[in-house]
Amino acid sequence: MRYLLKRILEGAGYEVVEAPNGVVALAQMVKSRPGLVVTDLMMPVMGGAELIARLRSDPETESIPVVVVSSQGEVSSNVADAVVMKPFEPGELLETVRVLAGAGG
Repeated sequence: MRYLLKRILEGAGYEVVEAPNGVVALAQMVKSRPGLVVTDLMMPVMGGAELIARLRSDPETESIPVVVVSSQGEVSSNVADAVVMKPFEPGELLETVRVLAGAGG
């Protein structure tokens, strides 16, 4: 799924930094603050829900928009700024990212 998301986003001109889990993602965000985070909820080591909770609890990262791409039926709007359900159309993901990346700066 990471490969597919990367291909879609890079194909649309976005710079993508990928991580295999939430721990690595948090470490990468220390080096460069992303304009937007796209995450699944189901990841090894640290899942997406914990990743988002940690982002929201840090004043440095609390305002970064988060898109959850998930096959899980219930994702609280309190958790993410947007949810794209799997399976999805690339255009749906790109429109969601475009709107949130513009809102997030």
